[in-house]
Amino acid sequence: MDRPTLILDADDTLWENNVFYEEATAAFFERMVQEGFARDESEHTLEQVEQERIPVVGYAPEEFVRSMAIAYHRLCERDGRQPQPAVEAEVEAIGRRVIDYPMVLLDGVADTVALLRSRYRLILLTKGVPEVQLEKVERSGLGPHFEAVHVVAEKDSQVLRDIVERHGLDPQQTWMVGNSPRSDINPALEVGIGAIYIPYSRPWAFEEAPFADPGRVITLQSFAQLLELFPTTEAGK
Repeated sequence: MDRPTLILDADDTLWENNVFYEEATAAFFERMVQEGFARDESEHTLEQVEQERIPVVGYAPEEFVRSMAIAYHRLCERDGRQPQPAVEAEVEAIGRRVIDYPMVLLDGVADTVALLRSRYRLILLTKGVPEVQLEKVERSGLGPHFEAVHVVAEKDSQVLRDIVERHGLDPQQTWMVGNSPRSDINPALEVGIGAIYIPYSRPWAFEEAPFADPGRVITLQSFAQLLELFPTTEAGK
């Protein structure tokens, strides 16, 4: 029988990601308050812009920068003001903080991935701009542990079906591991593979959703706990 397979999410499962976006958005909101806009209005406006644009433009960091600039323009328009080039430049500089942010692996990831590789097939599945995500994989040092790395525009059930078929995976011996109910867990449940949820301490609201079938979801509190589910030594059984 083929070895069991773990399909691993990347951002906020293997390494920090959303925290850097949160820091940038907090700085944006503070700058908008300095301009006289209410913080809650700024938050709502940026959220609305992202919800409109992400399905169209995807998750490129540059598009995050553009969303901030659009949000600033909308706030000005609602208040009957003209956007100021100097302020817009500051907003764009705040947004660019998420470009080339430092690579910070989450606790236990490096050792756990290395151990899991010894007995299980590992596939990395992440969404975003290929050159951006592949550069993160390279900087993480985790790339050699994966049989394959897939970067897609959006993660859904069809993407998972394609991976299962392409790699000849047995659904009964395959698990999706990630921090996003919307992009990791619910697609896995729909396809019929295992779903392992590892909550991230600072989740992105866009990725939050109720589990489609909570009874089929395994929840862990840390990445290293995967070794309890998938032992890597005879003694660990």
